[in-house]
Amino acid sequence: MKALVKKILDKEISRRGFMQSMAAMGFSLKSIDSVLNSVAYAAEELPHEGKSFVGTGAEILLETLQSADINYIFNANSTGQYAIYEALIDRPDMKLILALQEGQAASMAQGYEMASGKPAALIIPGVGIPHACNNLYNAWKDRSSIVVLTDGGHAEFLGRDMFEQVDDWLEPLDQFSKWSWHVRFPQRIGEMVRRAVKVAGTPPGGPVYIRIPIDSLSHEKVRDTIYPAGRFNLPMEIPPKPELIEKAARLLIEAKNPMINVGGEVTRAKANDDLLELSELLSIPVSQGVSCFGDFPFKHPLFADFYKMGPNTYSFGIDTFVNLGALMPDPGFINNPVPPTCKVVHARIEYEDIANIYPTDVAIAANLKETIRGLTESIQSMLTEDRIQKLKAERLEKVTQKTETARKKREEEAKKNWNASPLSWQRATFEIDKALEDDACIVSELDNHIPYYWFDFSPGKKTLIGTTTGYAMGWGVGVSLGVKVARPDSQVVCMVGDGALLFGQVESLWSFSRYDVPVIIVVCNNLGYDGPRNRMLSLSKRAPEKQKDMASYLGNPLTDFTGLANSFGIKGEKASSPSEIAAAMKRAVKVTRDGRPYLIDAIIAQQGLGANTNWHPDISIAAQRTRKI
Repeated sequence: MKALVKKILDKEISRRGFMQSMAAMGFSLKSIDSVLNSVAYAAEELPHEGKSFVGTGAEILLETLQSADINYIFNANSTGQYAIYEALIDRPDMKLILALQEGQAASMAQGYEMASGKPAALIIPGVGIPHACNNLYNAWKDRSSIVVLTDGGHAEFLGRDMFEQVDDWLEPLDQFSKWSWHVRFPQRIGEMVRRAVKVAGTPPGGPVYIRIPIDSLSHEKVRDTIYPAGRFNLPMEIPPKPELIEKAARLLIEAKNPMINVGGEVTRAKANDDLLELSELLSIPVSQGVSCFGDFPFKHPLFADFYKMGPNTYSFGIDTFVNLGALMPDPGFINNPVPPTCKVVHARIEYEDIANIYPTDVAIAANLKETIRGLTESIQSMLTEDRIQKLKAERLEKVTQKTETARKKREEEAKKNWNASPLSWQRATFEIDKALEDDACIVSELDNHIPYYWFDFSPGKKTLIGTTTGYAMGWGVGVSLGVKVARPDSQVVCMVGDGALLFGQVESLWSFSRYDVPVIIVVCNNLGYDGPRNRMLSLSKRAPEKQKDMASYLGNPLTDFTGLANSFGIKGEKASSPSEIAAAMKRAVKVTRDGRPYLIDAIIAQQGLGANTNWHPDISIAAQRTRKI
């Protein structure tokens, strides 16, 4: 047996060959599995100079991914991937998560990347790229590091407009990928996959696309060197220039009404606690800018709300605007522009975005953690402790007066329909929050900020992922699966609208069921696209008067979401009152603790213009017939 163990460690025999040899020696299947698990732990890390490997192109691909600490592959199947599937048989420590549709495989990969902080691997059919584009666009907008790999037709037939061919399969992803390449020689697979992992994972991240012909994947006796990932990583702990930090810190000290606006780079840099320390140091209010995360606690007394459009937003009256890791506010994102009299500090790792829209007083291209820490230390070096405390107290009173007024207004608004059925957003979220663990992860695909105020996202408490800054629907359910794969010991809840779930996500329930993914999926069901209806009626000249919504009502036919879940072997229930949602959450928590997903169809009240009119065009194709056929 020792000789066999050495052979499998040295890659001289396959897992299948090892099992056959052990079985021939009389070992049981259980004993063989135990030995293989021990062998996996005993495998040595790659030497600095790498190791020589000979195998198929697909084996080279998997060895290269594994050397980069990528052990999960999100997949939609195709015949052209047969060599990859064959190679996975001998690599049980690499897990394949299968989706039924390429777009959902893409969102699963993105969820894994967002929760783990590591590049994700997505392997899909080449012809599936159009399906995947919706969520790869979202991944691009969110700067998610995804290595996208597809098979392709035999290289011999390229350019003939044959089976599953177009002139250029790389072009569709060109606008939202960092880099792409068509591998035409099997000897280049390892090199290009290594490069893809590096490019995707180097901040700012993004999808990278590699296409490999079927004959290259199945090509045998390809020789390559498998290197440890560290030899190809690009460290991005880029410190800011001290003189720029000092200038920005002085602006924060001298400002009468400063404000910090934050985005996803703060969370990606793991700088959330540093941001909180900076904000509290001088009582500087923080607004949440465009982000696919919750970057600052929404219940904190210094939270200056989501940066948005309107005359009552916190941004009115500020004189110094410090933008940390976010796109600059702009009416193009339905939020107020920065006041023209403001001093502007813009800091990002994505330096190409700095100073594109507004004249900028201090432009800082650097890692956000280093930048935020630098601002804190610079302020502390410029001021005595007494001066810090005095400034802090003066500002805190002024800031909390605004934020406390906003909080009370939200609570008063919530009281109006607190016990109503259908559920109010506020009460539904309150009951969901109450049933969850303190450190649960909320994955949201909602066109509504109201629920976020009712979760506790304080340090060490719940975390928020979503919604995507791409705003292309059909995203959140797959993302929540990827999050759970990355964080199996965290409670994960997906909040998704009824319209969003129907937007190509139902098939993801198959993957939840197959892989026992214990996520609570809450469908916030208000029988329509509430946000689009409000916006369209507000822009329309005729619709508000007529109260006629041409395209947003989803209540005819009524969708049985629990029935859909049951068809995939997933339990669920409907809840339309406070007592029902509380009871449903208790059952959901129990079922997920036992290792299975659970779906709640939460009936939510419609809001705003056209709410509850539910008018929609009455069209029957059957009625147009001249004969019943």
